[in-house]
Amino acid sequence: MPPIYINTDNSNKNSKIYVADLVGPAVAEAEAKMQSIVVKAFEKESDFTTNKIDNAKGYTLTFKVTKYAASGRDASCTITGDIVRFPAVTYSKAKGAGATQDEKVMFGGTWSASASASGRTAAADCIEAVMEALVPKSFPVMKSDMARR
Repeated sequence: MPPIYINTDNSNKNSKIYVADLVGPAVAEAEAKMQSIVVKAFEKESDFTTNKIDNAKGYTLTFKVTKYAASGRDASCTITGDIVRFPAVTYSKAKGAGATQDEKVMFGGTWSASASASGRTAAADCIEAVMEALVPKSFPVMKSDMARR
């Protein structure tokens, strides 16, 4: 079985998979940090790949900063995520012909975490802490779902 593909392409402005709008002027850096942590986490897992492959079947992990507060050199954040099957389903019958739809993979409860950080790089540290806690929790969910696909 080929490795499970993990889509990390955040270049589509209309359908971003890493959203950190609440961070303020450091949005681009925060989103890049989120993406780099996802890639780094999957480099260690032989069952997954983030490298482009033909006819890829896998998942897109979407993350959004849902709460963010910064005061001086302190920051706190909450990030919520979803696991979405890749590629999106394209309908070929009548009413929905040509339309695509994301299929979320069920996750027990809400998939989110919060953290706080202090210092010159508090925002980046906060995002890093949350992402490092969230991403590994997706591994068994995706492996189990892929076995049923």
